[in-house]
Amino acid sequence: MNAVSQTDLPSRLRRMGRPGRAGLLAAVGVLASLGSVSARAQTAEQPLPAATQERGVRTGEFTLYPSFGVAGHHDTNLFNGNNDENNRPVGATSVRFAPRLALSNDVNSNVAFSFTGNGDLRLFLSDNTAVSTQDGVGGGMGLNVTFGKRRAFSLTLFDTFSRALRAPNWEITSTLDRVSNDVGARVEFHPGDIPERRPFNLALGASWGVDLFDFFPGGDSSTIRSKLAGSWRFLPKTAAILDATWDFRNYANSALANQNLAANSQPFRVKVGLNGALTKRLTATGLAGWGLSNHAKGTSFSSFLASVGLGLRASESTRLFLGYDRDYSDSFIGNFGAYHRIGFSLKQRFGQVMDVTAQFATRFIEYGAFVPIGGLVALDPSCNCRKDTGLEGGVAANFDVARLIGMNIGWTMRSVQTNFKVVANDKKTILDSGAFTGHEIFAAVTLRY
Repeated sequence: MNAVSQTDLPSRLRRMGRPGRAGLLAAVGVLASLGSVSARAQTAEQPLPAATQERGVRTGEFTLYPSFGVAGHHDTNLFNGNNDENNRPVGATSVRFAPRLALSNDVNSNVAFSFTGNGDLRLFLSDNTAVSTQDGVGGGMGLNVTFGKRRAFSLTLFDTFSRALRAPNWEITSTLDRVSNDVGARVEFHPGDIPERRPFNLALGASWGVDLFDFFPGGDSSTIRSKLAGSWRFLPKTAAILDATWDFRNYANSALANQNLAANSQPFRVKVGLNGALTKRLTATGLAGWGLSNHAKGTSFSSFLASVGLGLRASESTRLFLGYDRDYSDSFIGNFGAYHRIGFSLKQRFGQVMDVTAQFATRFIEYGAFVPIGGLVALDPSCNCRKDTGLEGGVAANFDVARLIGMNIGWTMRSVQTNFKVVANDKKTILDSGAFTGHEIFAAVTLRY
């Protein structure tokens, strides 16, 4: 069985176990950033109470929040390798420096302003050229200005920029670093003078986003996004929810579509349901709808969507959440990956000093049919499709050493099992077995005011 050439596939085709990280080729796409509807959150997951300490430097109507973090990080499998293939797991240790600056005005102002900027300098401690070449400078910034926040109609202008540092799946000197920018506007109708007590909210937003890679032009894309979201709190603690999105995604390299890769699409989603409190301690969310990926070539997703969750406030310092999601994401290969995700989280506060969060989830993913041109990959012969089972989890502790010093330490795990393989021309050598497991350990100290 012939392999798809490495020119066409410069990074290994896996990673739907954790969409949006290094697995670009399995899930190229940018998350919508149209802003949230402020009336009601669309999840039953309950946050811990707000920390009692107030921070920031007040300058008139504005408050400045500066911070600087230093983190140590170790990844046991930086390139998501597997012992069954040429690309075996490689561990990597890095030091990261993360300055951050946030600015916002008085929450009672009719014109709301917020700005956040953060940096990310990553230095790997390794003599391995493939590892050390992943050094880089990233970061991002976000700007939001809302006019008429305390009136029935409001207008929000926003821009979100990021430079993400991402290691490739091959042990090569190039990276999957990329820059993304999303700029747009949102109009909201929310009658009532006090934002926290408004029973009705309807928002319509639109934005334009670009996604540009340093060394992988095949992933460059632009997307026009639209979003309609609303909530109606017909009971004191229960709201009806509407959430609909319609995007128009175009890849810069249209020639890839002739190889059944990176087809343009117009993904559509709509979900409706309820979100609210069942009892004083128990909250629930139930949303259902339909999704259409509308790809220009090849197979397209067309099936039901769902989001179901239960949140429990076991005590003032303990939160539990169990949720299920049925959705899909855009994919470089097979057009889309449709998944079922089951997740659990535990949040525990110890005094007013330390918060511990544990999260675990499993994801069952099935891609659209894929018949490559110019080479073959090993898939399920019954449907020419890829099927993944992903597992992800982690535990993190965040605590205050003093008012101006914070620390966190944690561990995360990612794992994917799949029927997907890329086989060399000799029909024996496995270039990419698809499956992998990796662990990450990190610790950080943050100075903030």
